[in-house]
Amino acid sequence: MDRFMLWVLFTSLLIIPQVINSEEEVVKRSLINFLAQLTCNNNTDPNLNWNMSTDPCFWTGVTCDVRAMSVKKVVLDGFSFTGSFDAGSLCKAQNLNVLSFTDNKFIGDLSAEIGNCKQLTHLLLSGNQFSGILPDSVSGLNNLKRLEIFNNNFSGKLPNLARISGLVSFLAENNQITGEIPSFDFSNLEYFNVSNNNFTGPVPDLKQFGFSCISGNPGLCGGPMPNACAPAPSPSTFPSVLFN
Repeated sequence: MDRFMLWVLFTSLLIIPQVINSEEEVVKRSLINFLAQLTCNNNTDPNLNWNMSTDPCFWTGVTCDVRAMSVKKVVLDGFSFTGSFDAGSLCKAQNLNVLSFTDNKFIGDLSAEIGNCKQLTHLLLSGNQFSGILPDSVSGLNNLKRLEIFNNNFSGKLPNLARISGLVSFLAENNQITGEIPSFDFSNLEYFNVSNNNFTGPVPDLKQFGFSCISGNPGLCGGPMPNACAPAPSPSTFPSVLFN
């Protein structure tokens, strides 16, 4: 090995740890910034021992892939957090697989920046006070397996969630969601519930799921619903136009 190659190897060994440390600093600052915007309404330490001087892999609610030296899960269920959900800060941890914040008191919209968490397999936000629409960017989370947003105040139409081919759980009961139920491949879903919303239009083929999964949506029609769907209007006919 010549001197140049030895120099390249030596330089690389010096640079790589600095890059890793720099990325870790960004993630730590971003997660701490997320937490700093919240109020904790129980007796827990509001900072959860999250600070710049400690390894995030030892923080409350955080799980890491030690080999990859990256944050994989943030699970903070039932901490009574109040405030807005800063998805932009959370998603700076680009290898996140699981975000679970059930049974807190988050308010406001779910930011479109949640779509930056490209590796998410679990997005669990039930039992909060989220409002507004579920952003279109959620439909681009191609690795998502579980999307659970029940017991919130989400409204408006859902994005095209049917494009998430690996989804096995969609639980969205007890919201104010409108529009038609997405055309999921229901044979792939293991858990499904959209009861007590404001869905309208025809009921899709639910496969193994029964009436209780869609009840409380008086605007739905067909299938197991008591009201049939109105027949589709016949295509308009126009008089022929003759040209001489």
